[in-house]
Amino acid sequence: MVVAYNIAGIAFENPFGETAMSKKTLQWRTLPHLWILCLALLSWSHAPGHAADLRFRHLTIDANGPRDPWVKIVGDVNGDGHADVIIGGRNGPVVWYAWPKWNKAVIGPGVAGVVDGEVGDVDRDGDLDVVMGGVVWYENPRPGGNPATGAWREHPIGRHPTHDLEVGDLDGDGDLDVVARGQSGFGAKAGDQIYLWRQETPTSWTQRVVNCPHGEALTLGDLDRDGDLDVVIGGRWYENTKDIVGGPWMEHVFASWHPDAVVKTGDFNGDSRLDVVATASEAPYHLSWFEAPPDPKSSPWKEHVIDDSVDFAHGIAVADVDGDGDLDVVTAEMHQSARDRVLVCLNEGKGAKWSRQVVATTGSHNVRVADFGNDGRLAIVGANWSGPYQPVELWEQLSPESSAKSAE
Repeated sequence: MVVAYNIAGIAFENPFGETAMSKKTLQWRTLPHLWILCLALLSWSHAPGHAADLRFRHLTIDANGPRDPWVKIVGDVNGDGHADVIIGGRNGPVVWYAWPKWNKAVIGPGVAGVVDGEVGDVDRDGDLDVVMGGVVWYENPRPGGNPATGAWREHPIGRHPTHDLEVGDLDGDGDLDVVARGQSGFGAKAGDQIYLWRQETPTSWTQRVVNCPHGEALTLGDLDRDGDLDVVIGGRWYENTKDIVGGPWMEHVFASWHPDAVVKTGDFNGDSRLDVVATASEAPYHLSWFEAPPDPKSSPWKEHVIDDSVDFAHGIAVADVDGDGDLDVVTAEMHQSARDRVLVCLNEGKGAKWSRQVVATTGSHNVRVADFGNDGRLAIVGANWSGPYQPVELWEQLSPESSAKSAE
């Protein structure tokens, strides 16, 4: 929780929460001591590593959601123009929550052991369907039915559990294809292959398997700027030639990285080239972004460390959280980490300088970011994948006016 204090008419924020610095520590006996501390805090607020003055309000979407909520997805399910939340449990079910009151409805039973999923218009009928790493997709009852009360038809794609999944038009034919990867840790040894499914029709798919080093995680992005989506894993990317079933997928190494990675892409320095941000999902590691060179296939990629303190940070979201025109990074440490932090890392100089804000200290997993109210303020959605504390949570960014009122 972000705790705000008002001292002598000046609002201060303790980004480490009530447990790290209690209100009792903010009691002073003399005015000189007060102003010394005020000056110190003002100096600290501009020091490297301190976050900008963003404030978040914690909301519980569901205190009793699916047990072990592994899958988190956001997207406009009912077509009202606002993002909704989709959650899948370790052993099901898959449910969705409608903004703004978070009314819950069941999508389907889900697939046991699935960790990831995405939304996309698989059947091209104008609404968002749900693709689960099972690999199956659930057909949205819209446009003729109601997704809150109607039946979601389940369609198989690959029918074997995977750890990570992305959807995108890989071959440029106008429909969505699916990319997935298993997990090599915990005895699974299933993260050494990337599965690609080319959509022939919404109920017919052609599979291609690309070998890769053991590990977990993947994402999509046009790293070579040739108009198609490449596949990125920890330290490597695979070049798409649009012939995703019969063509080559040449491997390019951009870094030596932990095999249990989390990866996303984004242009962090504003040079119109896609960079890569990564951390380790199953161990203490560092959070870094890798600067794409002019030739991403052969030139060295420069690593920039964003935060060297994260551990078990299973999930990254890339978005302009503070609205200053550049991309920031949101991540969260799982409940088995040392600190269980939900973190916003703000880009304060074309990726050369970053400041960290601790939004919560209750842990989370596979966090997602969305502007639920379409008001320009992004919110963070997450839930712990296991353990005693598993509510589906949302950290809503407050407006400057709301922030000022909360500090009074």
